[in-house]
Amino acid sequence: MEPDWVARGIAIAAAGAAATNVIFTALTYRRVRPKVKVSLFRAGVRTGTERNPEASDYMFILRFRNAGTTPVKVERIELVAYPRWYKSKNPELVKGKRFHAGHDEPPVVPALDGVTHPFYLPTGRLTDPEERKHLRFRVLLSNGESIVSPKLEDDEWLLPDD
Repeated sequence: MEPDWVARGIAIAAAGAAATNVIFTALTYRRVRPKVKVSLFRAGVRTGTERNPEASDYMFILRFRNAGTTPVKVERIELVAYPRWYKSKNPELVKGKRFHAGHDEPPVVPALDGVTHPFYLPTGRLTDPEERKHLRFRVLLSNGESIVSPKLEDDEWLLPDD
């Protein structure tokens, strides 16, 4: 029995068209994917909460900016201390915050826009000046991407009494 070359030709052309579609879809997503940057917007001290009126916390206001055309959610925010090099594989976790649906709504970074979000750290947590070196915020996004802020300088967030 002779093969049907017309049917095979149509199948090969359809496979080629599907492969071309996959390539263009991947390139389009790469162009419009979220491009988020995180930075320290403002810092201060929060004194007294409802649970503990005598407690005080460092308050970091983080700014998330999205230069892409796709919105993205923030899943986790961590304050980490990199030992020396920024790309070190084992940064020390100082404090982390994970968002859970229903309890604490995660911030959504809209497309071509930005959003701010507070992050609190107990003041007694970083008493040694050596512990304060090389601190950065690391953020995990809902698309699986992890972004890192620039290094926090002491004059940006420490108050004169420290």
